[in-house]
Amino acid sequence: MVAQPPVSQALVPGTELLRPQWLAERIADMGISWGTANSRVSGTLWWCMAASSLVDPIVAAIAADQPAFNPALEHIALEIRPDGGVERVVPEPHAYAIALSSTLLANSSSGITADLSADPASAVNCAHPEPHSAACCTTTPIGQALRHALSRVIPVVAEVSGAGIPSLWAIVADAIGNRALDIGAADAGARLARDVAGRLPVPRFQDIAGRTFVRRISCCLVFEVPGCEMCTSCPKRPAPEREALLAEVAARG
Repeated sequence: MVAQPPVSQALVPGTELLRPQWLAERIADMGISWGTANSRVSGTLWWCMAASSLVDPIVAAIAADQPAFNPALEHIALEIRPDGGVERVVPEPHAYAIALSSTLLANSSSGITADLSADPASAVNCAHPEPHSAACCTTTPIGQALRHALSRVIPVVAEVSGAGIPSLWAIVADAIGNRALDIGAADAGARLARDVAGRLPVPRFQDIAGRTFVRRISCCLVFEVPGCEMCTSCPKRPAPEREALLAEVAARG
């Protein structure tokens, strides 16, 4: 899939992702941009971009062994492009508040409970409107926080677009894998996916002609857009054909 070039962006609260009407309008904008009236196709293309924007800075933080921002929808804003796509996720200034899950999980497995009140940078700033436990606001590792955010958004995207929920989760897995490869840290992507768990598959990788690629499990459906072709790495391609095409990509550097 080839992303459309960014132009100017509008900033909106992350909670807009939970509003079906707003989401339908953004997906319709994406369909107009790509020239398709099929909401399942435009919704899938939209989610490919949105998921990538959401996980990109989180994967980078994990790869750098740094705290990641709180992905709760109440603590982020979205830069929305004229074509409806999410260009970038912008956390609140105080939302860099989730310690890496490896640290928190290690503490919990050893029976240690951190005094997060003494260090605000170690706590999750939680503003969930629905009932939840107090522990959610103080001990949630990044994987669990991201799973919670995705679990709120994905059903709405599926409802509005007609895309399948498992397909939307698979897109997130591939987005994590690709973002991890972009920064040369495939292991960081696998770590994040394992921490998210739930319905999220762990991204798979394969080496072809000396280069590592994500062995995709999701399809962006771009080939259903008039005038567009199937992605080189599309899992719908026969494996020998896909590997031959990826070998050509690797040879071109």
